[in-house]
Amino acid sequence: MSWDIFGHDQIVNILRNHILQDEVRHAYLFVGIPGTGRRTIALQFAQALNCSEPPAPGEFCGKCRNCRQIAAQQHPDLIVTETETAGTILKIDEIRDLQHTLSLAPYESRWRIGLLLRFDEANQNAQNALLKILEEPPENVKLLLTADSDNSLLPTITSRCEVMHLFPVNPAQLTSYLTDRYQVESKAAESAAHLSAGRVGFAISLLKEPEKAEQMNRTAAECLEMFSQNTRERFRYASNFKDFKKRTELREVLHVWQSVMRDLLLLSTGGKLTAQSLTFIDLCSESASVAAKYSTEQFRELIRHLNRSLEYLDANVSPQLLLEELLLNFPS
Repeated sequence: MSWDIFGHDQIVNILRNHILQDEVRHAYLFVGIPGTGRRTIALQFAQALNCSEPPAPGEFCGKCRNCRQIAAQQHPDLIVTETETAGTILKIDEIRDLQHTLSLAPYESRWRIGLLLRFDEANQNAQNALLKILEEPPENVKLLLTADSDNSLLPTITSRCEVMHLFPVNPAQLTSYLTDRYQVESKAAESAAHLSAGRVGFAISLLKEPEKAEQMNRTAAECLEMFSQNTRERFRYASNFKDFKKRTELREVLHVWQSVMRDLLLLSTGGKLTAQSLTFIDLCSESASVAAKYSTEQFRELIRHLNRSLEYLDANVSPQLLLEELLLNFPS
């Protein structure tokens, strides 16, 4: 089995060589937008570190007890720390629990591994608490962190980690990979590649759960419909989010709308674009129709409002009021 990470060959080679040369760092930070494969590459690195029957140095079998349990995030020497729900705050108590667990000797592997997922969700106290481990790492302990951006972490954290940047893959290359690897129709693979914006992990999840792709397209179509609706109709849509518990759902909606605005912005420039340049290739004609009615600057301004709305959403603002304010900025 061994490494199975498409589009990140350079990072895999670096990690493999660190094991080969016995120069494994005490902490690694995998940076990239969600869905690029941060967690997957961290887990496979953990497998390579603790595989009991590696087929070659720097590789892992994927079949031994250690490999199987690490892949399932159920190994006693793999301590996973993350917030219960994406978008919430990781607090200092979780880091203190991690510190205590990592201070113990490994149960059955060479390394105890702390896997801190979405660590950019940690508040400042939690990040500062992790510094003690980073500055004085216990023997036989490795730390693997994931985050959207290294800029969202304290400089004292990033400076003590080996930072690995994961980037999206070209949609055309990803389409070919998905078609060959998962034996799916090229149209389904192409749609997943574009909807994921080149994020391999997210594209794979769309293939496995096609209802996700259908929901994304529905949400994108709703965004396009807002341009032809009046204020009353727009506010009726916003009323779907009157419950504060809808904040997570609204965050997903706004992320889709960001991609829609990117498509509209590209189309509004008047350049030589094809559907292959867009995220929502199944809505190409609808997007082109909307883009023809408004200016590039109007779409840029809407993107700014969208970004601001996402920031306010994290500040516990009423989701309905936030969406109503955003929709008031849509051109009438």
